[in-house]
Amino acid sequence: MRGWERALSVPEALCERGQAAGHGWTLDTELLPPHQQQVNALESQGLVEFAVREDRAKLSALEGRPVRWAARLTLYGHDTLTFGCCRPRAEPPPR
Repeated sequence: MRGWERALSVPEALCERGQAAGHGWTLDTELLPPHQQQVNALESQGLVEFAVREDRAKLSALEGRPVRWAARLTLYGHDTLTFGCCRPRAEPPPR
């Protein structure tokens, strides 16, 4: 897996899990700790946003359990993911 493909794996997971949940958020129990750390890095780049207290309270009510954190892609994050997924694959150099 190339570096940029690896870099897109967490945003792809956030997008897929958020869509599957129907509310757009990926919850605290859906990612492993190393991926959660990557989400923190994406947030510092403006690609991800974390749920504020009110959103976590609504998600907790939906889930029937306390939701410690939830994250989703920002519009910029969606654009970045779309661009990354549409990027043409590099051809190996001719021999």
